[in-house]
Amino acid sequence: MANAATPRNVADQATTHANIDMNGISLLGVMGTEAQPTALLRLPSGTVAKVAPGTRVGRRVVAAIDADRLALVEGDGRTTWIRIPGTNGG
Repeated sequence: MANAATPRNVADQATTHANIDMNGISLLGVMGTEAQPTALLRLPSGTVAKVAPGTRVGRRVVAAIDADRLALVEGDGRTTWIRIPGTNGG
């Protein structure tokens, strides 16, 4: 089967442009089930990591993953929510 180029109108509708903080942690996507969610994070180094609740990310721990956001907890208990760029509030 030949590889055809994606029509421009399809690519435009399927693409969301968003600003990503290249020096911070960005949430790229969420997948899995409600019972076992996972997410893809872009780390400041440029590495993409698949994480789940309980995963350590630097000095923080993934505490929760929702449909479009992820909670990171600091050692002192402070929680930071990260949203997928381009989503409501992200």
